[in-house]
Amino acid sequence: MEIEELVEGLAGAEQRPAVEALVAFGEAAVRPVLDVLCDEESPVDWSTSAVVLRRIGLPALDPLIEAMVTASSAEVARRCRWAHCGLEIDDLSAFVPGLSHPHPMVRGNTAYVLQVKGAAALPYVPDLIALLDDPDEDVRRRVLWALQEIGPGALSSLRDVRRSSGRLRRRALEALVAVGGPSALDDRDRELIRRLIRVKLATETPEPMHLCGTWYAVPTGDQAAVLDAAGLSDPEAVTMRLGASAWIHDHHAFTGEHRTCRRIYVTPQLDGWTLLFGDPFDYHDEEIDAAAVQDHCRELSLRFGAAHWYGASCGDSWTGWCLAEKGEIVRYYDLEEPDEQVGSHPAEDGYVLPHIDAFPDNAFAGVGINDSDAFLARYLQVKKDHAIPDDAHATTVAARASVDPSALGPETDVQGHGVVALTPCGRERGHPRGALDI
Repeated sequence: MEIEELVEGLAGAEQRPAVEALVAFGEAAVRPVLDVLCDEESPVDWSTSAVVLRRIGLPALDPLIEAMVTASSAEVARRCRWAHCGLEIDDLSAFVPGLSHPHPMVRGNTAYVLQVKGAAALPYVPDLIALLDDPDEDVRRRVLWALQEIGPGALSSLRDVRRSSGRLRRRALEALVAVGGPSALDDRDRELIRRLIRVKLATETPEPMHLCGTWYAVPTGDQAAVLDAAGLSDPEAVTMRLGASAWIHDHHAFTGEHRTCRRIYVTPQLDGWTLLFGDPFDYHDEEIDAAAVQDHCRELSLRFGAAHWYGASCGDSWTGWCLAEKGEIVRYYDLEEPDEQVGSHPAEDGYVLPHIDAFPDNAFAGVGINDSDAFLARYLQVKKDHAIPDDAHATTVAARASVDPSALGPETDVQGHGVVALTPCGRERGHPRGALDI
């Protein structure tokens, strides 16, 4: 059967015979299959043609790179990148020339190829290090990710660059922390970072925080007492930006064991309150335990007079809060467990609890399920017509009851400085790896 007929067979119900035959043809099949991959009107599913190219391997490498940079649309470029990063090529050195390609898309995708190979890409660490100051931000980011996945084996080469006098010294410092965490730095570099933090602390202005996770709040400026109450140790002074960066990084990193439970960001005193971002108590638990949260708030409130716990998610609408005073739970609410709520609080006045659907049954009649603009317009109109309050949220409750971290700004009163401190898990395993904003 001719190659053209086999390519047509990729659109059929039984594709496997055509796939196997095209893979057997090898280099001769690359161009016809690539043409189908790049044709957005083709009846062949793009992933089917991409898999054929992946399995053909080395003969498809250069044609895919050419197609990637000359793609007629972003979709075609995406397809080519997907095929490229999965090429079945045992000798990784075949990919390395892509790191010096004039087009940043090729450089970045080649870095991703080495990233997914992990420690097997160790021989090519010098080639990746050369791109640490690439003019393209996405390439630089992908190079860091690749070095992270290669792992500790990359540290010696990075340290050599850091000790040199070349242009990559500053970038190597960032890469060392990204690959090995703060423990990968020598004493000189650790002191350099501490000195930079001290300089920035002198003029730092509070900024709104991106919220995704849980935090506690207690009405005190006694940082030592807060650390003691939460069982935290080894505090390192941080800017507010660095502390927030650590919390967000640890909750959004996709790799690494115990990445969310090793350290806690303890803020300076903000409008009279100290906030603890992360969970210093049930630090191994994946799920929120209502009883445990309430117990911790009771204990903290006995020591500090009051204690609050808040939670919010940036990926969905989940939220929750717990407020305790002098050892008693005044209010507990979790969107996912509304039947477990306890008490009430004036900070919620004028809002509707988010599990309550306050809209009429026919509020969105006639609005297409995929028409987001029409849905929003109807939502706002019905909300106005029926005087439906806004939903309560951890941030709205915190704004009235303590401090809303998403609303920090120049008007926020700041006393002292924040720290990042280790939990028992962190004392055992150290800080997570990853570069942070200072």
